[in-house]
Amino acid sequence: MRLSLRLPALLTLTLFFSGFSLFSYAQYPTGKFVVGEIILKGNEKTKNYIIQRELTFSKGDTLVMEELIHGLDKSRENLLRLPLFHFVRTQVEKSRSGEAADITFEVSERWYTWLWPVFEISDRNFNTWLENGDLTRLSYGLFLQQENFRGRLEKLHIRAKMGYQQQISLLYEAPYLNRSKTIGAGLQISAARERETGYVTISDKLVYYRADKFLRRTNEIAVFARYRPQIHISHTFKLQLTQYNFSDTLISLNPGYSGISDKKTSIPVAGYLLKADFRDQRGYPLKGWYADAEIDGFGLTGKADYNFATIRASARVHIPLTARWNTAVGVATKLSTSGLKPWFLNQALGYRRDYVRGYEYNVIDGDHFWLVKTNIRFAIVPQNIHKVKSIKATQFNTIPYALYLGLFADAGQVWPSIENNSNNLPGKILGGTGIGLDFVTYYDKVLRAEFSLNREGQTGFFLHFMAAI
Repeated sequence: MRLSLRLPALLTLTLFFSGFSLFSYAQYPTGKFVVGEIILKGNEKTKNYIIQRELTFSKGDTLVMEELIHGLDKSRENLLRLPLFHFVRTQVEKSRSGEAADITFEVSERWYTWLWPVFEISDRNFNTWLENGDLTRLSYGLFLQQENFRGRLEKLHIRAKMGYQQQISLLYEAPYLNRSKTIGAGLQISAARERETGYVTISDKLVYYRADKFLRRTNEIAVFARYRPQIHISHTFKLQLTQYNFSDTLISLNPGYSGISDKKTSIPVAGYLLKADFRDQRGYPLKGWYADAEIDGFGLTGKADYNFATIRASARVHIPLTARWNTAVGVATKLSTSGLKPWFLNQALGYRRDYVRGYEYNVIDGDHFWLVKTNIRFAIVPQNIHKVKSIKATQFNTIPYALYLGLFADAGQVWPSIENNSNNLPGKILGGTGIGLDFVTYYDKVLRAEFSLNREGQTGFFLHFMAAI
């Protein structure tokens, strides 16, 4: 929203922000005003400085109309990108002295402590598990998720998992360690063992093997430091050491699984991650853009079993077309240097967010890939709020929801490191298109139901639990 600053000084412009505030610009005939008190409400647990760190202005700043509107809008988006608040409302009022404008931010805090039951499938995604429907491939346990630990945006995660994939892990992250709140750090420790694991790709599908004894044991420790000089930009530096112990059975099934004769190996990794996040929200963005670039060096020493590096980069752009229409484009690529790589670290398309829709059942291994995803969506039910009067807790009684109908088209390609006659998709340009419904609600929860057609002429109905782009 832009307003000309050349309007007559006597013209009264009244501002409403988030349906909450009232402010008369004509009270300041010079066209400028000073930010008075910045008042924070609703943050019963979150420390004030966590909120203040995300604001684009400070007490004493001199602003004009455009700067006020832009600053309130951007500050609200910055706060909503944090995993802390459901809603953020703003209010602008003339100070008691009449010489400044007081600005209020009222936040609705999330629930920060969760003890989740863990039921995880051994497959890469829900759709590949649903294809087989094998309930014995479940892992189970408990997950303690403590967000905003001590009200300082700290993160504490403890996970204990049993079943065919067993794991215990600890993650702690402190975002601000210095007075200027630009440096943070974290630690991650985990130990895992698996009775069932994917060991080879045949006919473009991941093949699993199950044994009574554990096929792979993993111990990992990682430390990282994060430098965030600006609100939207962050730099993360990581040092990681992972120890692997492979069973004789696993190596005999696929000698390339580890690529070495020894059943034990340690892989040190040094990594750097750059992020730029200018989206309006994290879980389901409707405007703005995001980009990241990551480089990881494996081995690091001449005596290591593996010495190679990978570079991965991605970007996503979200463009509102009208009040209800929105489009999005996402691109990603990965490049790897030459050198010995274990099969389980040479993943390309088919894992996490990196897949062409319509190929959910497939994996494509290789050193390099590119990927393009496109969406156009219509809000059948625009972002709305349902108030549950019978629930008193503010973290749960106000439920945001939205429903989007969309069309999509994706494309991608993988360059294999070696020829494998048992797979047809490496080296081939993949394409998929289709239609889907996205349901979005609070705590960044997304349910996507999509019907797709891929370039091989295969159709399918797939469910996902995160935004596609």
